[in-house]
Amino acid sequence: MIVKNNIKRKLTSALELPKDVMLGLPAVAMTGDEEIVVTNHRGLLEYSGGCVRLSTVLGGIKIFGTNMVLKEITAESVMIAGKIQSVAWEVK
Repeated sequence: MIVKNNIKRKLTSALELPKDVMLGLPAVAMTGDEEIVVTNHRGLLEYSGGCVRLSTVLGGIKIFGTNMVLKEITAESVMIAGKIQSVAWEVK
């Protein structure tokens, strides 16, 4: 499995393909401090008005803030609105 992932990474780099699409890596996009979209997540681990924690292939992503709500959640992405204060990676 490690060899297969290394080959995928090298091929993706050589062909200059988007890593998030080819390798399933998470991508995080923020609009100011009011909205965040995480693509390529693997599920919701924790949810409250002050913290949202998501699973990804790299580990967890913790999003801290106030009045946070899940605006949209699909198999590919999660959109969270509220007053975003910080984003932290929990690397495996």
